[in-house]
Parts: sequence; C-alpha cells; structure tokens
Amino acid sequence: MGLSLWLVPNPAQLQLIQKVLPKQPKTRPVSAASYPDITPHITLASSGKATQDAILRAIPSTLHPIPVEFQKLEVGDHYFRSVFISVKKTTELVALHEHIMAALDRDGASPSAPAFPHMSISYIADEDGDAERKKAADELRAIAVVEASETVLDEAETVVLRCGDSEEGHVCLARFEGTEVWIVQCEGPVQHWQVLHKITVTPDVT
Repeated sequence: MGLSLWLVPNPAQLQLIQKVLPKQPKTRPVSAASYPDITPHITLASSGKATQDAILRAIPSTLHPIPVEFQKLEVGDHYFRSVFISVKKTTELVALHEHIMAALDRDGASPSAPAFPHMSISYIADEDGDAERKKAADELRAIAVVEASETVLDEAETVVLRCGDSEEGHVCLARFEGTEVWIVQCEGPVQHWQVLHKITVTPDVT
C-alpha cells in the first residue's frame, strides 16, 4: 500500500473511540486477519509511489484543528472499509484533502483516498464474508451507536457513539477534533504498520 496520511482525533477523543471498536469475537471463529487493533482516523491520501519527503511537502505549512462530524454507520465490501462511519464533507476537511491530493499529484505520486471521508471501525477479512461484517455493525449498534435525524433543516443522518459513562452521565461523541496528522507506513498486516511521523495541529486562538 505504501504511505498514508491520516487525520487523527485529539488524544482524549482517540481513547474514547478506541473503547468501542469491536474486538475479535469469543463466541464464533473468525480469521486472524479480522478485527485487528486500529487507530481511528480519516485517510487524507495514500500513495504507493510517494516518499516521506513528498508527503511532508504536501501538508500545508499551517494547520488548524479540523472538525470531523460523523454521518452514518455503514457496511462495506472491502477489507479496509468493512464497517465504517461516513463523515460529513465539511469545508475545512475537504480543503485539506484537496490541497494534499493536488500536491502529491504534482509530484507524480498518484494519490488515492477511496470513499473519502470515512472513519473505519473494523477490518474484517473477505473469508469471513458479508455476514460477519453485518454482524459486527449490528453488535456495535446495539451497544454503542445511536442514529437519528439531526434537525428539520438538515435531513442528513448523524451517528453518535456512546463511549462509556462518567459521573455526569453517558459520554457520547457525534464528532471529533482532528488535531494530529500522521504519516503511516502501511505495509503487510495491520499490526506491522508503522507511524513514521506525527504533526500536531496548531490550536485555534480565540
């Protein structure tokens, strides 16, 4: 696969989302490649040709926190999009993605970002089939997902993740703040992927 550029939640939100990501089921056999531990992220671009220097050049010199709003829990037919949350195409997110894609394209890196933007929830091997992917999504809906219409003016669906409880009540996320950009070497099994570089986004000053 080569190198990927990820937008990652702030550390507190990252931990909350990781709490609800499905683990390998104990009640049924599945492939060893299914349900690896993954870092919640939005893939901004991937390239099998780009060097790390080219990736770094493609990142804007000034970055600000990027709001990422969840839209819908979906089941896909690809290992890396087995179960995922589609994400709203906000102005800030699309602008960052397009800047990076254009810069990599000028470098001849042939970048891609299938189904942009989305946040993967589970990677499930093809041998486990569509039934396992649907089961994973159904189990997640039962314990950690609320889907509802937002407002009369905005008919798009939204997803809320129930990430646990606190003294104040349920801890829920309908969005996250992208505060880090990671360069990741995505070669071989997921557990062998390597984070090569992390860039912390400059906080907005109010």
